[in-house]
Amino acid sequence: MKRTAVLVGLLLTAGSCQAFAQGTAANGTLYYTTFTGTQRVHKVDYNYDGAATYVLSSSTDIAATPGGDGIIFAPDGQLLVGGQGTGQVYKVDPNAINSFVTKASGVAGAYHLSLDPSGTKFYAAGLPGNLGVIPLNPFADGTQKVLSGSVSQITSIAFDTLGNAYYTASGGTGNGSVGRINLTTGVTTEVIANLPAAHGMVYDSFTNKLTLFGASHITQLNLDANLTQFSDLDLSTLETGHTFQLDQGATDGHGHALVADNNANLVFLDYSTGTNQVASYGFLDQQFLATSLDDVAPLSGLGSNTTPEPGTLGLLFGMGMTGSAFAFRRLRRRR
Repeated sequence: MKRTAVLVGLLLTAGSCQAFAQGTAANGTLYYTTFTGTQRVHKVDYNYDGAATYVLSSSTDIAATPGGDGIIFAPDGQLLVGGQGTGQVYKVDPNAINSFVTKASGVAGAYHLSLDPSGTKFYAAGLPGNLGVIPLNPFADGTQKVLSGSVSQITSIAFDTLGNAYYTASGGTGNGSVGRINLTTGVTTEVIANLPAAHGMVYDSFTNKLTLFGASHITQLNLDANLTQFSDLDLSTLETGHTFQLDQGATDGHGHALVADNNANLVFLDYSTGTNQVASYGFLDQQFLATSLDDVAPLSGLGSNTTPEPGTLGLLFGMGMTGSAFAFRRLRRRR
């Protein structure tokens, strides 16, 4: 049976009742993968009214790739999908049914994917695992990039607007290493150890922070020398009886995050007003999306469907892409 968690939009403070502030509306199409089954690549429409209603609709199968994990867009608008333990990566036509091309990633496990700022290649890594580098012009078999330093195997890569690269390294349940990575030399430098959210990771242009997803945590990190924590939201403190295993998430550049929970739910978070901290959100909801829900494609920035063509990527990166806490909400399960 589908499970929906609805959040109460009121804060009870000293016997009074206060409504949370109005956020910004959000809607679009989210592309996602599932880690079991025949159909592995899908899309779903989402709509949030900026206040208290978040709806998923029109979930559609796209491709039956042999594996399905990380998912991003190439600059030409095609989807790139990691093939899990197959070691393969797939280029999928999002506008067709079951139309894809298969290449070797260069490593044994192709899980999380990241687009390089050049737009000419992308990266595939494991849980954690070795790093594969796959060319896009043309799309061809990848090769392994040998890593050294603090860690030699990683999970996710994200880039800030200056092109600086960051990594996470953790198993499927999160709790791992976060640091910097030099993709020319392959040297990794750990900054934070044993961070629960150190699994999926994106750069969020709305806050100019790194946003990480893992275990039951969504964590924002400042882009300073120590990657100091800006905010952390632990979903397990909001709902008991549900085990969260957050994997990859997408931020839309307007103060919203959609996060895949491997336990079938898609988490929606609105932090668009107030402090911009995930822990001071204006609205939070989770809805059943798919059994074996794995990863979601970026909604803004590198790897999203709005990624510019490769010729303009370097210019954009050189230029820089461009109150009080909200109500604490209790999760209530409705069946």
